[in-house]
This record gives sequence, structure tokens and C-alpha cells, in this order.
Amino acid sequence: MFTENDASTPLPAADSPGSGEQQAADLGHYRVVRRDGRVVPFRPEKIARQAAVLDTRPDVGLVYSGWRFIDEEGRSLPGEGRPRGEGDMLPALLLGNPIHPLAAVVRRALVDEVGGFEESLRGCEEWDLFLRLSRRGMRWASIDATLGDYRVHPAQSHGQTRMMLASAIHVLERFFSDPELPPVLRAVEGRAFQAAYLRGAAECYRAGLAADADRAFHAAAKARPEFLGEAASLRRFCHDLMPTGAQRQDIVVLHWREATGTLRSAVRTLFRRPGLESEVAAFRGRARWAALRVTARLARKRLRSVLGAGGAATGDGSERLATGVTP
Repeated sequence: MFTENDASTPLPAADSPGSGEQQAADLGHYRVVRRDGRVVPFRPEKIARQAAVLDTRPDVGLVYSGWRFIDEEGRSLPGEGRPRGEGDMLPALLLGNPIHPLAAVVRRALVDEVGGFEESLRGCEEWDLFLRLSRRGMRWASIDATLGDYRVHPAQSHGQTRMMLASAIHVLERFFSDPELPPVLRAVEGRAFQAAYLRGAAECYRAGLAADADRAFHAAAKARPEFLGEAASLRRFCHDLMPTGAQRQDIVVLHWREATGTLRSAVRTLFRRPGLESEVAAFRGRARWAALRVTARLARKRLRSVLGAGGAATGDGSERLATGVTP
């Protein structure tokens, strides 16, 4: 969204589809850019508060806020997205888009300078735009308030899941194809591809695409095999197995059996792969040990939560997740 005075531009609506031309409609003193004619769900004070930051901080090119999750009927869901950084966000941004597009207000002049959205992309257009803007030195600011609503729809189709993974990889390939990237950014390349493939693997497992998920997990290991021995990376994978809007620690703990079962299955499948690369195979022992540590940690947390509730919780993770993998 952009004010007529400040010339800032918005990103697509929370419930917009992942492709299609941008459409503009006037809304008071602001212009709302949206797709497919859908209304952008935000709090009445959102634009004014974010535009005020841009007015008073000329060094900032993007202002973002927190957001809450709502269901198809507009009912509030547990959990919310919160601001997690300011200033130069490029190193963190290479590991994944930290915000939902509805949270951002960007200066229109900066968007015009980098050519706007990449129309050839079928997904991850906002992430690609954020990367190009940040590569040009754009700095971020945040408002620690929940000013937008992210509508969570039923699980996306298999085709959409595959498309989003392919789009994410294409975005990174475009970024790292720049021969003038400084060494500090070039050094992040392996970790960036590993994070994208691992996140895609979790989404494919969640969608029941086990074969696609196994391939993505393997690609993550080829990009940076060190993650296999990192308990923190494997815990992040377990978080990403949860549905959108439910990727919180308490939900992972509740479903610890399914999450860690999928994790262990992914690790087993990887190391049973014929012709596995030697640099990946070298992490067999560390991967199994890290997966065991993650399993034990989540099981302990679940036990504590059950005991803390006086045994009132059902506690067996009976609300099954559609991961497509049998633990």
C-alpha cells in the first residue's frame, strides 16, 4: 500500500492466489494493490502507523508489523506472527521469508527501481522482491503490533506444494547467479539452499508427497550436509511439519510422535539411498544421534505438559497430522 504523499507500495493480500497480475484500487488516500480483486484484511490503523514510520525515517524502505491467523470464517486462531528483526535483513532473508506479505509496506520508488514483481514466477514473488530490494541496501523497520490477518485455507493441492518448492529454488538460483555477490553473501549459499529444500521437504511430507519429500530432504543434505547433525535444524524441520498457523512449540510437543516419526523416517530413507554421496554418508551417525536427541527432548516436554495439567490432557498426539509418512 502506498500513500499519495509518501509513495510507498504494498504487497498482495493474505488470501490472494500465488500468481496473476497486480490490480490497483483506490482506498481513501491510499492505493491498495491486490490480486484477483480480493480485499486486503488489515486493521484500520495499519497503513497510517506504517506510513508514519516511513515519513519519519528516510533510511527505512520497508515497515512490517505482526499478524494473527484466522480461519476461513474469520475466526481468530491460536498463535500469531511477530516482528523478528530490523535494519539489514538480507542474511536472514536468504534463509527464508520471515514475514507474510500482508505485514509489509514498502516505498513505491524502491520497488520501481528494481523492476517490481518478477512476473515469470508462479510463487515466492514477494520473497524474490524482498531479496532484490535488500540486495540494493533497503533497510527494514518493524511495529510490534498485530495489524493484519492471515487467512489460513485448507491444505493446498499437490501441484501447489511442488510449485512453491520449485519457485523457492528458482528464486535462490537467480539471486546467487549474480557474479558480483560479496563473499559474505556467497558464504551463505549452501545454508540458503539447505533451508529452502528442508522447508520444502517438510511441506511435501505434510501434503502426503513422500517421494517428493524424500528427494527434497536429500537435496538439502547435498546442499549442506552439516545440518543432519544439528538438533536445532532438525527441530525446525519438525516445526515446519505442522500446518500453517500451527507451527508453534506447543503444537509440535502435542504431536511429537508424528513429527519425530517423520523425521526419523526421512533420515532412514536418506541413508538407505543407493549411491549416496560420501560427504552426506559421513553424517550417518551424527544424524541418527541428533534425531534421537530431538525425539527425547520433545517427549520430555510432552510428559511435563501432561503432568503439569494433572493428567487431564489426552496426551497421546491422537490428532493425527497428514504428513503422508508412517512413523
